[in-house]
Amino acid sequence: MLFIYYKRTYKVTNILKVNGIGLRKWDCEKIKNFISKFDVTCMIYLIDNEDMIYIEFYRKKDCTFVYKFFNDTLPTGSTLSTSDVSAEYANIKYEINNNSCTVYSCDYSCLLKHKDYITIINNVLDKNLSDEILENYKNEKWLMYTKNDEINVGYYFCRNIPNKIYKSYCISKLDSFFSLEFLERITKIFNNRQPNQITILNCHLKKAIEYVIESSYIFDEEIAFLVLGNELPMSFLDIRNKEKLNLVIESNTLLRIKGKLRHEIIFGIPKKKKIQMQDKLMDRKNSYLVIFRFIREDNIKNFVTQKIKNKIPQNERQEKDCVPINVNEYTSEKLEKMYVLDVYNQIALHFGHTRYKSWKNVENIINEEKEGNIILDVGCGNGKNLSESSKYFYIGLDFSLYLLMLARKKMNTDLLLANCINIPLRSNLADLCISIAVIHHLGTHEKRKQAVKEMVRCTKIGGRILIYVWAYEQQENVVGNRKFDSQDIFVPWYFQQQYKTEGYDDDAEGEGEEEPEKENEKEKEESHKFKPVKKDLVKLERYYHVFKKEELYELCNSIEEVKVEKFYFDCNNWGIILRKIF
Repeated sequence: MLFIYYKRTYKVTNILKVNGIGLRKWDCEKIKNFISKFDVTCMIYLIDNEDMIYIEFYRKKDCTFVYKFFNDTLPTGSTLSTSDVSAEYANIKYEINNNSCTVYSCDYSCLLKHKDYITIINNVLDKNLSDEILENYKNEKWLMYTKNDEINVGYYFCRNIPNKIYKSYCISKLDSFFSLEFLERITKIFNNRQPNQITILNCHLKKAIEYVIESSYIFDEEIAFLVLGNELPMSFLDIRNKEKLNLVIESNTLLRIKGKLRHEIIFGIPKKKKIQMQDKLMDRKNSYLVIFRFIREDNIKNFVTQKIKNKIPQNERQEKDCVPINVNEYTSEKLEKMYVLDVYNQIALHFGHTRYKSWKNVENIINEEKEGNIILDVGCGNGKNLSESSKYFYIGLDFSLYLLMLARKKMNTDLLLANCINIPLRSNLADLCISIAVIHHLGTHEKRKQAVKEMVRCTKIGGRILIYVWAYEQQENVVGNRKFDSQDIFVPWYFQQQYKTEGYDDDAEGEGEEEPEKENEKEKEESHKFKPVKKDLVKLERYYHVFKKEELYELCNSIEEVKVEKFYFDCNNWGIILRKIF
């Protein structure tokens, strides 16, 4: 038995133990065809010579549906009676023999006894190729879209149960990250086959990799592990024989597993600072693990087709193209009034309904502050970054009254109606100043720099300033990515009028001192201005200046009172952390 079933539970999980169906009487294809009638996405665990299977579902509601089905009725025409098949909510864990060794070894001989299925190659890469991969990883951190210190190339593989494969959140092409020389070397090792999914893991001392079965429906019968940097402790669990082998894999060593053992041996990495060897205690060091996989792409296409099939049809496509503009045709005051302030006043409720959660990295930086510290949020909007925790004292500032009205419910917070280029607060006040997606709405370089200077002025010496802006360099295959033809653009917002801000009369909003007749004529000429898309949507335009990489860095670096502590790319935004030094 590959798994141990423990403790029947009445708690709803996403795992079922199904009794009455199994390999003792059925073959794999028959079980697959039977389960496919439910039209759910799941993984099936088959156990030799048993009349039972485990089914793990992506969604608990699918698990509940199948549970009720098995315990109440069966498909019409089935030869099984209700008493033949039953389902129980269950949990799964891997069973390991009690006599399995707990210490680690550098002796690969136990693996090499499976010489038809396992190959170990030493000194796989020359130093230049090895260093190039590690340098790419360190230099391209902006390409990482998971919280697990990893880069996925080709496909994004989410290592959970059931397995999930995405074409987003990854580098789409292998040669975008790896050199042709490296790919040719790896292809030769795999007998002229090139892996179509590669994961690079940063295996630092706080990172653990749990045992996970990788589906034979998704993955071909071959996998390989390449250790780079320093030696790496790895555990290999033979789920058929219930045996675990702990090995320390030397750097620049490739371990290749193929055939039936590909899905019967699973790997894990311990989260330990010290590794117990047979004769000593070894200090573990940071290392990197490159995993090569072969995805059965025809089977993945079926998943994609199913997702598209189940999508709710939309009434009309919303055009998301950004319109390039010539800023010399506008004053900065007009851009900021008509295409920023007036728009956000009008869409405040709708904006608050869709932008209600702070970004994870922003939240992490806030939580690094000491209890009782003062945090200034410049351009706080609806207050999504103003935590309701009593740990800090917040000051929120925005020039939209209607967004500030949404932020009023936040505790331990003072709110100010003001412009970020002239902050009405004393100097050296805040321990941390944040400005998330704000200064890219300002119409000139001088105003953007002035806004940053004001944030620096209001921050204590030794305090930090965190700034996020929208990036001109957009990463493909990420939700919400755009393609920009200019740094100065109008970005559409499709306003649902049921969220119309109470008390805000958008019909009364004009263009400063222009006469109404002239304004109407101009609206006809500018098709990108306010254009209804369908009955309940109105297309509004917001002004943005999208920042190139060097632009934000140079702007902040030109301010004498601060030094740049960190500069990074985060989900198609540039982020920078400054430290006030005097």
